[in-house]
Amino acid sequence: MRNKVIIIGAGAAGLSAALELAKNNINSIIISDMPSERAQSVMAEGGINAAMYTNNDSTELHAMETFTAGKDIADMNAIKNMTKAAPSIIQMLFEKGMSFTLNDNGVPDVRAFGGQSVKRTFYAASNTGKQLMYTLIDQTRRYEAEGLVERMTGWRFLRLIYSGSQAYGCELINCITGERKTLYGKVIIASGGLGGLFGNSTGSVRNTGTVTANLFASGVRFANGEFIQYHPITARLHGKNMLITEAVRGEGGRLFVMRDNKPYYFMEEKYPKQGNLMPRDVIAREEWLLMKEGYQIYLTMQHLEKKVQTEKLQGVVEDCIRFLGIDPTKEPIPVEPGIHYFMGGIWVDINHRTSMESLYAAGECACQYHGANRLGGNSLLGAVYGGYVAARSAISDKNIEITEQIKMRDYKINPKVFDRNLIRLQEILRKGLGIVRDESTLSLAENKIDSLIESVRKEQDEPLIECCLLGKAMLMSASARKESRGAHTRSDFPKENTDYQKQTIAEYTNGQI
Repeated sequence: MRNKVIIIGAGAAGLSAALELAKNNINSIIISDMPSERAQSVMAEGGINAAMYTNNDSTELHAMETFTAGKDIADMNAIKNMTKAAPSIIQMLFEKGMSFTLNDNGVPDVRAFGGQSVKRTFYAASNTGKQLMYTLIDQTRRYEAEGLVERMTGWRFLRLIYSGSQAYGCELINCITGERKTLYGKVIIASGGLGGLFGNSTGSVRNTGTVTANLFASGVRFANGEFIQYHPITARLHGKNMLITEAVRGEGGRLFVMRDNKPYYFMEEKYPKQGNLMPRDVIAREEWLLMKEGYQIYLTMQHLEKKVQTEKLQGVVEDCIRFLGIDPTKEPIPVEPGIHYFMGGIWVDINHRTSMESLYAAGECACQYHGANRLGGNSLLGAVYGGYVAARSAISDKNIEITEQIKMRDYKINPKVFDRNLIRLQEILRKGLGIVRDESTLSLAENKIDSLIESVRKEQDEPLIECCLLGKAMLMSASARKESRGAHTRSDFPKENTDYQKQTIAEYTNGQI
């Protein structure tokens, strides 16, 4: 199957790419193991950023605060392009029927989010991702009916087809039958983050990280793997953590611990200007320090107005009652930091081209916009905008010419081996890449991964070996950055160092990282 752009992933970035291709009369085929309604983008709660409707705001200020939160290592030109496009994205979504929460003037309302000096986060109660996805799905179906967009649901990416620095397509596998199929064409990767390599993240358990791992093992560059965002307010569930949206803090929710039999509002005490709206990495570190002393962290929203609780935060209240057995309008929520977002990912340039021709990446799987720490509200923006840019690049780049059959070596998979050893890999990475790291924990984790690789090679499961290689690259990146910056905190190098004001690039070549 040729002459179609292949999109891996059916979330916000993937649908945005498909829509832009269809608008330009380019056929695409969306590959996903689950329908779009089950994509991780649906789980985003808080909002999507844009500088509009708010006094004293501008796209330049939005860009600067994004860059500052990212600790000065993101591509400022790329950030400016994204923030300039943000108002038109909000306007487009509103015109296409997205159910934003409206203010008294009948236009989309904005709320405060951490790390930002003005209110610029547009939202749909606490279900922004769900409403965004409904809108994108509805628009995509029009083009599906016209034949410009095709879906292969129930299939997943198995491996990239490439030769040298040129991508030619990918091999897929059916999730039920195990049947394999090969597609040729330009490939846009929109497969989400790497939560599956760690377990207990706030993301979808379907985001396994295997797509990025295969690309890395195929020689595609990976960047900033040491920067992992721990969201400061999550609740432990079976097998994963439940996100308590930042919108709770944006609406006035307060973090505290019980000290001397009374609440101690630690963020308000230490950071009186922004308090509970400090960037996520700062709050997560403060929580980590208190948890080391044996304290339980709590989030309270009991004091908020009834209208805020029942309308703006309705989804939070319902989720806490349903999954935690806690009514947050009557009692505080026990919370802890949880792995939430990966600032690092597949290296892309300003136009979302990867280091391999005819291969593009967008959304959380790509390393762009967020630097060392992501602002809340920028993930959905980056996904929608990134998908659009990746599609524009795929449209403008020359078509692939295949003059001879691409030689493909045998690719062995063993699901039982993968499942059994993935648990070991997750434990290694969680311990090695926690909120605070040092050389000894990183070195120990690297050694354990080397041993795991040796063990798995004998059992012949290539996807798990590739995941181990990517995990090791992330550990090596953290070890190489001998400073603390953003979401990367080293207890042995506690200060920021200007010598490291740059990206970390990892590449697998000639059998070495």
